[in-house]
Amino acid sequence: MKSNYLRWMLVIYIALGVLMGISFSLVLDQFIPIPEQLFIYFMIASVFAGSLLGMVNYLVYFYFTKVFIRHVNQVLNSVRNGDLSARTKFRSGGIIGELNRNINKTLVNLEHSQNTILHDDLTRIPNRQALQQRFLNREESGACALLFIDVNEFKKINDTYGHMTGDEMLKSIATVLQKMVKETAQVYRLSGDEFVILQKMQNGEGAEELCSRIHHAFEAPFFQDGHHIPVSLSIGVCEFEFGQRDFVSILDEADQEMYKAKNMRKVRLQS
Repeated sequence: MKSNYLRWMLVIYIALGVLMGISFSLVLDQFIPIPEQLFIYFMIASVFAGSLLGMVNYLVYFYFTKVFIRHVNQVLNSVRNGDLSARTKFRSGGIIGELNRNINKTLVNLEHSQNTILHDDLTRIPNRQALQQRFLNREESGACALLFIDVNEFKKINDTYGHMTGDEMLKSIATVLQKMVKETAQVYRLSGDEFVILQKMQNGEGAEELCSRIHHAFEAPFFQDGHHIPVSLSIGVCEFEFGQRDFVSILDEADQEMYKAKNMRKVRLQS
C-alpha cells in the first residue's frame, strides 16, 4: 500500500475527529448550556478529544491493514515460488471476507490450471514443461542424474497391435517407472515414447543401479489386450549439479548417451 494513501487516510480520520469534536460541543451546548467564557475552552478540548479519537481509529485501521496485507503478500510470495497450494487464512465477513474468498478461488483455479498444463494427458505423470520448471526453480540444488529413456521399436508395437494398445502400453510403462523410483526421483513423460527420470544423488543408489533395476523390471513381456508384448528400453544418463548447466545442454547430453545405448543394442542383436 502506498504511503501517500495512508497519509490521506490519516488526514481523513483526524478531520473527522475534529468535525466530531466541533459538532459535539455545539450540540451539547443546546442541551446543557455552557458558560460563554468557558465555551471556547470546551470546544478546543472537544476538538482535541475528537482528533485523538481519530488518531486511535487510524492506528487500529493501520494495524489491521498492515497485518492483512503482510499475510496476503506471504501467500503471493509462496505462489511466486511455485507453491500454488498456499491460501489466505483470514476468517471474516463483509468486504474483507469476500476479498479473501475471491483470492482463494483464484488460487484454486490457478492450481488446477497448472496441474493440467504440467501433466501429460495420457499417462497423468508430469510432462516436459514440469521438468523445465524444475530447472527454473532457484531453490533446487545438489548433484542429480537425468535419465533419458526411450522405448525401443515402439513404432513396431503401434503398427502391430494398434495405437490404442500402444497408448495402454505407454501408461503401463509410466506406471512401472514410477514404481521403480524412490522419493528422491521423479518420472516425466517427455514426448511420444520418451521418458525422463530426474534423480537426486543423495547417499542412495546411483544412476547405474537405477538403470540396472529398470532394465530388470522390463525383462518379462507385458501382457496387454490379450497379447504378450516384449518391451526394452534404451537409457542415457547425464550427471550434473543444479545451477551449473542449463536444461537444454543436460537433456541433449542424456539424449546422445541414450542413442549410444540404442546403437550398442543394435550391434548386440546383429552379432
